[in-house]
Amino acid sequence: MKPHAVFIVILALLCSAAGQSGRQTSYSESTTRIKSKPVEADGSVNKNDDTIRVETDLVTVPVRVTSKNLKPLTDLKQSEFRVFENGEEQKIAYFSSVDQPFTVALLLDMSYSTVFKLDEIQAAAMLFVAQLKLNDKVTVIAFDEKPRVLCQPTTDRRVLKLAIEAAKTGSGTSVFDSLDVALIKQLGDIRGRKAIVMLSDGVDTSSAKSSKKEILSLIEEDDVLVYPLRYDTYDDVRKNRRKDAQVRYDEDDKPYIYEEPPKRGERETDYTEAREFLDTIADSSGGRVFKVSSTTNLNIAFTKIAEELRKTYSLGYYPSEERRPGVTYTLKVRIYRPNLNIRTRETFVRKPE
Repeated sequence: MKPHAVFIVILALLCSAAGQSGRQTSYSESTTRIKSKPVEADGSVNKNDDTIRVETDLVTVPVRVTSKNLKPLTDLKQSEFRVFENGEEQKIAYFSSVDQPFTVALLLDMSYSTVFKLDEIQAAAMLFVAQLKLNDKVTVIAFDEKPRVLCQPTTDRRVLKLAIEAAKTGSGTSVFDSLDVALIKQLGDIRGRKAIVMLSDGVDTSSAKSSKKEILSLIEEDDVLVYPLRYDTYDDVRKNRRKDAQVRYDEDDKPYIYEEPPKRGERETDYTEAREFLDTIADSSGGRVFKVSSTTNLNIAFTKIAEELRKTYSLGYYPSEERRPGVTYTLKVRIYRPNLNIRTRETFVRKPE
């Protein structure tokens, strides 16, 4: 081959490669993401490694869409969305826009171990409620050793204010029982968009009616978003254990510090499991964890959650093929606008019969 002919071939290949690398599609599509760590309240890391378990045929999917510069898009129409299951397009049978109301279960950990004072929790909770839309309903559940429903789902801000003010601190932490009450009794019969927002360290010490396994199953089967606001009390627990430790004397009459073996909720493994649990319920529902440690970032976290709820779509479809229990189905959402970031669930599994 002549030199000039070789040059022409190379040039053609380079142009072709450049054209392919710079080619843009007319749509955006959700992609598989690596599971990330919880974010600080003022961060913006997404958590999207989600699983749905469905008992009924309808599969519902929460979707949040932002532009390239992370600005939420709130003007999308149903006709712009496409849903694919295992690569096959499904017909959208249900569409809920950002204008439709949410029902939110607000769970407040009132145990003595919380890092926040009662008035700080109440003020932050009221700030959160004030940032929701007027037609959004809220049910308030305070929990220590037992969950206490302080008001049923309502749009009445005066009732919600009184309910939040009625929250009192106590001993014990019933995380699992409280989530059970929220999922079954308070939100179980609710149709439409719904979410759980829970302020807690996630360490359960008192639940008697429900377990971690049962809660994980309930959340995987439901279409509720879960947003934990997690704080860490492990260092405080260790300090209190040392402060309360007994002074004993050995056989030579020399004093030494004796600490009782750690109880349920005091071990490092309890805190590790609690963090993993909160990560899992956020991931599998389509929500995310906010790490909070001060009144300032607690308020920021509540503000960000309220903003996300106001800008979340919901899609639903009836699968074109019969579901097989225990099988994982991949899920993709496509929107016919370019350069968008789409946050959504990525798989679902039907619960075995």
